[in-house]
Amino acid sequence: MLVAAATKVFLRQGFHTATVREIGAAAGMTQGTIYNYVRSKSDILYLVCDQAITAYQDAVRRALTGISGPARLEATIRAIVEAVYAHQDQILVMHHVTQALDRRSLKAILARIQGFNEFVGEILSQCGGDEQETSINRRLAVNVITFLPSIAALRRWDLRHRVSFEELSDGLTTFIVRGLGLDSAAAKAVQSGPSRRPRPKIVGM
Repeated sequence: MLVAAATKVFLRQGFHTATVREIGAAAGMTQGTIYNYVRSKSDILYLVCDQAITAYQDAVRRALTGISGPARLEATIRAIVEAVYAHQDQILVMHHVTQALDRRSLKAILARIQGFNEFVGEILSQCGGDEQETSINRRLAVNVITFLPSIAALRRWDLRHRVSFEELSDGLTTFIVRGLGLDSAAAKAVQSGPSRRPRPKIVGM
């Protein structure tokens, strides 16, 4: 409740002008109650960022359950797209105001992102994505996989009502796999018939 309310207030007013009192009012909580959980407005911003990161990390791990081989890459990309789509407001806050985090909190958030990138890098290697087999630097490839789906949030002003979730998921998955130069079973899996997942519920909108 607190994270969802803070996300809306940060997006509407910006981090610097928003107040803890306003966030509390949006969350149905008193300012005193909020300070039982956090020490500052920056701590609330950290919670917003942390929840967004946790959402797409958990989504990928769930999506990979019972899946082996090259199909893991497609499942990873689709899960990231779905998580970003479902948490668009939080992703926007992350990209727009993370510079307002204190150094310790920012370092913690970046460390979590880096850890997830390494996890995705392992999946990429397992699916034939070593640098010797693709036309792109491995670190760059990992960042493409984990960052490009953010277009669902960062460009929603243009995509909303024009591109369906299914088109977004299928299109980004195909684009990324082919862009990495993976003409393996992973690419064939995308081309032969992408798995259909229900449209995720959008959080905070």
